[in-house]
Amino acid sequence: MSLWACGQPSEDTAVGEADTQAESTGDASSGTDGTSGTTAPTTGGTAPSDSSDDTGIVVGEAKGLLNFTFYPETAGGLPAELGMAGAWRTEPFSTDDFFAVQAWGMHLPPPPAEDNTIVNNSIPAPYEWGKDETWVVGGNALKLRGEAGESLACLLLVQDTFPVYFSDDAEFFDPLCAPDPAKWVAGADYDLIAFGGEGKDDIVLPAAVTAPPALTVTAPDIGTSLFEHDRATDMKITWDANGGQPNRVVIRVIDTYGQMLTAHAVDDGSFTIPSAELTQLAPGPATLTIAREQSFDLGLPDGDLRVVLRYEVWADPDLI
Repeated sequence: MSLWACGQPSEDTAVGEADTQAESTGDASSGTDGTSGTTAPTTGGTAPSDSSDDTGIVVGEAKGLLNFTFYPETAGGLPAELGMAGAWRTEPFSTDDFFAVQAWGMHLPPPPAEDNTIVNNSIPAPYEWGKDETWVVGGNALKLRGEAGESLACLLLVQDTFPVYFSDDAEFFDPLCAPDPAKWVAGADYDLIAFGGEGKDDIVLPAAVTAPPALTVTAPDIGTSLFEHDRATDMKITWDANGGQPNRVVIRVIDTYGQMLTAHAVDDGSFTIPSAELTQLAPGPATLTIAREQSFDLGLPDGDLRVVLRYEVWADPDLI
């Protein structure tokens, strides 16, 4: 769904292969050349055991991020998509959308912390991967298991260096690691499974996270591809509100050069982007994203894992 890209390492290498019989995806100590099939999986040192923050898990010091996003079909003809990616680091993440980094090379800065606030991010710098020692292998895979089935983010070495967890349908990935939009169910609870790999226990956190309700945008007319909007007028965005849930709505407008506006809106059904902000963007085809999201902070042996679940609508206004 990306209309622009920057700064993504290439030459990915898959590590491990999913197994329908064991909750594991392989030994992170081995890999492939990125073009051949993945190796058979191995499970952790013991069988998975149900655990939660209040059952005595000793939480590690790393910082983890896992995205689980549903993108409905767009007016421009892009099909529905499931975005799932994550990573562990010893340094804080500069984004809360690592899927955008890994899949599209898009560095999306976090939205402002304050409600009903908009910021101009100019053109964000390319994502800074940093030193390889700041990236941590936190087991073999991350899985979310819900009423519609299981979604698996498998271990991948980007540039043979940076360990990330990714759901992809690349030929060198096991088919069970392929994303399936049907596995994302609005409002559903999901178990989190963190696979430990060789010498590490697998961890299961039952009903640890919940997907937000589906997002229905009522204005502007996102059902029309390249709908015109005059930058000299405010852009009013409306949707079916669901303020009873612990939701956050994040809105972005990205112009043809990558300059973006990012807003944090309360889930009350409307938000207006002032014309004074829009006139700072370049005229021409742009990208509008509107996401309803919920996030959960989970304590795991490797560290604190933030899981962000989103229902994210994409549209393509033509700014004039």
